[in-house]
Amino acid sequence: MATNSSGLEGIIGKHVEKPYRSGRGEWWQKITCKRRDSFVIVGFEPSTVPGYLGRLLLAARQGDDLVYVGGCGTGWSDELSRELRKLLEGMATKTQAVTLRRKSAVFIEPVLVAEVEYRAWTDDGKLRHASFKGIREREDDVEIYSLERYW
Repeated sequence: MATNSSGLEGIIGKHVEKPYRSGRGEWWQKITCKRRDSFVIVGFEPSTVPGYLGRLLLAARQGDDLVYVGGCGTGWSDELSRELRKLLEGMATKTQAVTLRRKSAVFIEPVLVAEVEYRAWTDDGKLRHASFKGIREREDDVEIYSLERYW
């Protein structure tokens, strides 16, 4: 399981007035580490519900290139899902910004950036438990996540 830079996925705490007992219980709390970074949107997968967004396809910088780092399929309302799908469909292109084989993928020009909250990185370099928090244009001088920072 992937962890943060300190080697921790999170911390566990126990209610101070409860006796120690092994196993799960309401007196134990797990507080997970969360990260938040910006990633380039390189495409999307449609939802099984017509007109809705299923998943964003995300990339990070690696030198001068973009590298696929996984997807994000949560964090938006139904209304925002429809709006994002319409916006992204208008940016569709046949040219892929990253090397990726996904049957249902629709690739877009890499001009939008998603602000994403996630728990950690998987061992194969993908985002773990990614959740969409917002969108920006790359011209905003937003710092795109660089894999050199992590690996």
